[in-house]
Amino acid sequence: MASRNLKSGKNILAVLLGLTGLGTLIFWIVFAFKNPQEGFLAQICPAWYPWERSFIVADGWMILASFIGAFGLLRQRQWGRHWAGMAGSAILFLALMDILFFLQNGLYLYQHPEILIEALIHFWLLGLGIVLVIFTTRTVRE
Repeated sequence: MASRNLKSGKNILAVLLGLTGLGTLIFWIVFAFKNPQEGFLAQICPAWYPWERSFIVADGWMILASFIGAFGLLRQRQWGRHWAGMAGSAILFLALMDILFFLQNGLYLYQHPEILIEALIHFWLLGLGIVLVIFTTRTVRE
């Protein structure tokens, strides 16, 4: 029974990890085709746009690690846990960088849909990153 629960947990994490990678990829596609400099964040914080653009390579690494980790977890491969752990660490790092930037610039104080969406993304990434790091650390010997 415990083995079945662990497999189910891995599958859930794999789906969440894959969707997070996909969501991040979609974000960058949309970012490339719209003018984010016209958005609320760019208007209230001139540093936001150049700062956001500086994350494309780091996010690309996280997307790659997320897809490989999700695939490996679904296939029940040992390397899938390894990649999921790398993705979790990257997700956690990126979430913390976003949160710190928003705190330092007082962006969470604004009541605007863009801020709410960003805060939800930050919360999601922080939670998923922590869960992935804990999960992959606990299952490293399996």
